[in-house]
Amino acid sequence: MSEPPPGLPALKFHCPNGPDINSASVLSWCSSMADSWDETQGNLYAKCVLARMEYHKCGSHPEHEFLLFFFRHWIDGCSAQAVVSTDRAVQRQGCSFKQSSELVCPSSSDTNAYDSVSIYGSPRDAAPQLQVRYTPYSKLCIFDFPTSSAPSALQVSTVLSLVHRQAPAYQLYENQCYWFSSTVWGSLKELFHSDQDSECGNHHARGHYRGVALGSPTKDIEAVCAAYQSEWQKMLGTLEQVKSHHEAKEAKNRHKLRMEFEVEIEQQKAEIERVRQAKVGYSQQTWSSFVDGTISLGRRN
Repeated sequence: MSEPPPGLPALKFHCPNGPDINSASVLSWCSSMADSWDETQGNLYAKCVLARMEYHKCGSHPEHEFLLFFFRHWIDGCSAQAVVSTDRAVQRQGCSFKQSSELVCPSSSDTNAYDSVSIYGSPRDAAPQLQVRYTPYSKLCIFDFPTSSAPSALQVSTVLSLVHRQAPAYQLYENQCYWFSSTVWGSLKELFHSDQDSECGNHHARGHYRGVALGSPTKDIEAVCAAYQSEWQKMLGTLEQVKSHHEAKEAKNRHKLRMEFEVEIEQQKAEIERVRQAKVGYSQQTWSSFVDGTISLGRRN
């Protein structure tokens, strides 16, 4: 039986010890991946590309919408995938996070949006957990990214962060889960072009609550796409800083090890010299004793 592929804290490709779902805000997910560094391969999240994204809608009230991402493994030829869901939730002050399908009054002043990701593991690991969390739900659309244009996990997280900043507050009629999923979906399709079309089983159900359309995010998609290149350049700058930091740290560690090695060598040399001097002293003492004994014998004769 072959060994399971290695995983990453922010992208699990298998859960050998059973379900272990991690959730984080889209901003902290992006930050944690940007700060990651492998000594031999650099930032591995920049090498895990998005193979597929799926648009889903819950069947029960109030028809919550969310996206699923399927990321390829960074090792060439490895078929493993990591599943991540993303959606918009709402948080009232003093309360725990609530799924965004719990619609709240648009006049509330304390309804901050909680845009998050949940990390499930492989598709096989994810299936039962998604059923528990979202059941019943249906798949509305599928979009497969060709390798040539697929965004990396880092690029996806950058888009999610931009969408969040576009509307950080939850609003019932404008910026709820429907808006978030539609804006992320449209932004990724626009930024990372493909000749392939989406496979839509029920495209017109997106962004609707009980058959009522809740607005089009076209302008928000345009705003996210307009801001993307600048934001991605900032990300590249962050990666360069992280690289420089780790290289400086490694250089410092190598210097420390070299100094410790040199000190150890000097100590060994000193010990060798001490032993040599001790042997020389012993030999001289023995020779002196021998000479003195010989002279004494000669005098007696």
